[in-house]
Amino acid sequence: MGYARVPPQEEAAVTQYMALESFSSSGSAHSVVPVGPTQSGNRIIVLDILRGFALLGILLVNILSFSGIWSGSQEWTGYADQAVQDFIEFFVRGKFLSLFAILFGIGFAMQIDRLAATTNQGHWIYGRRLLVLFVFGVLHLVLDPLEVLSLYAMCGALLLLFRRASSKALLLSALLIMPLPYLHTAVVSTLATMEPPAQTLEDAEEPESQASQQDDNGDADSDSGASWNPYVGERAVRVYSDGELSEVLAYNTRFTINRWTSSWVSYLWMTVPLPLMLVGFLIGRSKILERLHDEIPKLRSAFWLGLGVGIVAMWYSGVLFARAAIAGWDPWIWVAGSVLWAMAGLLMALGYAAGIVLLVQREFWKTCLEPLQAVGRFALTNYLLQTLICTTIFYSYGLDLYGKVRPAYAVLLVIAIYLFQVAISSLWSRRFRFGPVEWLWRSISYGRIQPIRIT
Repeated sequence: MGYARVPPQEEAAVTQYMALESFSSSGSAHSVVPVGPTQSGNRIIVLDILRGFALLGILLVNILSFSGIWSGSQEWTGYADQAVQDFIEFFVRGKFLSLFAILFGIGFAMQIDRLAATTNQGHWIYGRRLLVLFVFGVLHLVLDPLEVLSLYAMCGALLLLFRRASSKALLLSALLIMPLPYLHTAVVSTLATMEPPAQTLEDAEEPESQASQQDDNGDADSDSGASWNPYVGERAVRVYSDGELSEVLAYNTRFTINRWTSSWVSYLWMTVPLPLMLVGFLIGRSKILERLHDEIPKLRSAFWLGLGVGIVAMWYSGVLFARAAIAGWDPWIWVAGSVLWAMAGLLMALGYAAGIVLLVQREFWKTCLEPLQAVGRFALTNYLLQTLICTTIFYSYGLDLYGKVRPAYAVLLVIAIYLFQVAISSLWSRRFRFGPVEWLWRSISYGRIQPIRIT
């Protein structure tokens, strides 16, 4: 692959950032865009298609974790397998999660305007929806400890602080917030290297050896990489490939508790999607989606600029990561690479979105992409369904395929799962206004049973 392996001393920070970017949430993007019967016009159709498109990218990334491909338990060196992993790493990972965060911000702008026009309790209604979404996320954590519904609910609450900010303030805030987690990691790493050792090397090696033995025996809570990424390390391989359902649930729960209570720094990393949401809020407030035909030149510029600059930034971030590793893992070069990686994700997500919107303006491509609309319309249900399907296929209490599926075959499995979701979503949309989880979400949020059948 084109990126240097992250050294152990910085792997925790990198893996958590990747964790936050691994669905860093898709479900929340739907929390602020009301789900209901398809309305006339391109705006709602385009948003649903974008959500459906983003769910495909999310599944491509997540299946590599659920299947054990990225656990490190086995090397897949075949040309097709390596090409698949490199493609997902460069063009998919982080980009579609950035797209969901942007969609969250767009939906936030739309819903706040709509609620403000119909009721003076709009902010409370929005807050209740986020609270219910957070509860759904906490429940989902027992199957996928890197899920982002809870994370997006928390960042969505922070968005309320910016609802009256000017466009310049939104953009400036996004640029200032984005590098903060990386800068903090670099400062902590630098200070750690300046501290004098509290004990001799021989004294320090003994407890480390004991801890390693405990990890191998499964008696400790923190084997290699497990503090930030539950899908990496020997214990993860053992639990997901051999453990019963109760063991998987217990392992995921322990990881979640450890992650949320380890230190306040964890919460700083949980704000990673916030600047992307602010960009989406800025786009939504500009009303560009309500006048698409007048904004075609801007969309074309966003497509070429987003992909062109984003791809270059993505490539150079890999160069910086390699330089950081060669220099004995220089934290400040790593910061530059990480911020550039995050910017590349934002730019490429905007490029992907602009490309989809441009295609939808053409009748042929609109017809081709319309099946994605049903998936995106019930995106929260489909996101949770992806987790349920993947864990059932790969974990030992299901079909027990963990670590046995090559990356190239995993892509074929993604296509099959996604086509299944397209089919059932299309059938469901003919009779029902909401997906099952969306219906439950709205009913709890508004305190009354919502009509679900289309009449």
